[in-house]
Amino acid sequence: MTVTVDAGRCIACGMCAYAAPEVFRIVGRASTVIAQPEGWDRRAADAANGCPVNAIKIKR
Repeated sequence: MTVTVDAGRCIACGMCAYAAPEVFRIVGRASTVIAQPEGWDRRAADAANGCPVNAIKIKR
């Protein structure tokens, strides 16, 4: 699984960092991926599904 964040779309609401703090962190005005999950990570997927502006993309 590869997780990316489109910084141009991100509004830094913090939902992803709350849902999966081991994967996401808010830096400035956007979220950033601090560590790629190993294998399928349910919390990272939940963060992507819950992103209000669809800035998080996951490739399997």
